[in-house]
Amino acid sequence: MESELYVAAMRGNVLSLLELLAKDKLLLDKIMTKKPVKPPLHIAVMLGHSDFVEEVLARKAELAREQDSHGSTPLHLAAAKGYLNIVASLLRVNADICFVCDNYERNPLHVAVMKGHVDVLEYLVQVKRNAARSVDKHGQTILHLCVMHNKLEALKLLIDILGDDEFINKTDKHGNTILHLAAVDGETKTTLFLTNKGVKPNIKNSEGFTALALLPEDKSEERKRKWQDKMHGTLLVVATLLATMTFQASITPPGGLWEADFAGDENFGPHIAGESIMADKFPKTYKRFLTCNTITFIASLSIILLFISGLPLKRHRITTWIPMLIMWVAISFVAATYAISAYVFSTELGTFRKAIRLAMMAWIGLMAFLFLWHFVRLVLKLVRKVRPQRPDGVRGLDHMV
Repeated sequence: MESELYVAAMRGNVLSLLELLAKDKLLLDKIMTKKPVKPPLHIAVMLGHSDFVEEVLARKAELAREQDSHGSTPLHLAAAKGYLNIVASLLRVNADICFVCDNYERNPLHVAVMKGHVDVLEYLVQVKRNAARSVDKHGQTILHLCVMHNKLEALKLLIDILGDDEFINKTDKHGNTILHLAAVDGETKTTLFLTNKGVKPNIKNSEGFTALALLPEDKSEERKRKWQDKMHGTLLVVATLLATMTFQASITPPGGLWEADFAGDENFGPHIAGESIMADKFPKTYKRFLTCNTITFIASLSIILLFISGLPLKRHRITTWIPMLIMWVAISFVAATYAISAYVFSTELGTFRKAIRLAMMAWIGLMAFLFLWHFVRLVLKLVRKVRPQRPDGVRGLDHMV
């Protein structure tokens, strides 16, 4: 008789079910005590026989909580198949079955997300909202499952309903947020959506990676190209300005030029029109000024020449770092040129000279700090290159109902 019940369940034959129950009123109870691999109600749900399901539930509502060998309830199967009418029937009998988990600690809401049945998911959330906050055996929330299975519409629905800051930034047992999973799978739309919704991009997982660090190589390359384009343009503009400024300083140095020839007297030696006043009054200092100004001029022209040479400067990031380093040199010598000029022509202002010395010390300190910062960044990048590029938490997630 039990075999006949299975046949009736597979066919969805309500009449056969009623005949069998008329012969043996305890037939459904016997099925419950035997714990079959796939109970008749589960079979009827899988095949979408809603009338059969309604009849069984009317006679033995407890069967709604029965679990098969995988730990799945009839609601798990109805959610997986997207049978909204059967889902509604099961919830009318017992809404608490939303909290029952299968062997993977996933409840029916998790299954609905994995299969992408947004209408079923919305109905389940309306009935038992708190069931959407439970986690599976990997410590992953229902939002993690949305991202893992690329169900953006389900994700949008859940965040609109449940999207508090703590929930959307919750991590799994590997420390991965939903943004980590979206980044590692290259889901651009999902990544942008989550960022706009307030998912924090700087949370580190157990491997020490932020979500941004897990972006696929092609996204990283795109960001690198954009950075290089912007930096090349900036360096070219600054180099042009510095070259113009230093050229002008070389032909009209600080202090000006002698306007007429002079035979010399007890204060000044002989000079001719157009010579530098600074060179006559402070010859040693003028040499320092001219040296610093020339280094800036040559460094600026070198950067301009690199960018107009036609060399493939965008293939490697180091081809951008080299012009940046040259620019550091140029700007540093511009500062030195200013300091020399200001120092020479402020002989009567002792306090101002002290300020110049302090400013130069501060400048040297800033340059040292920036050099150290870039050095540390370089070391960290080298360390990351020898570490795994994908966190353990996003591998091997193949458990499906």
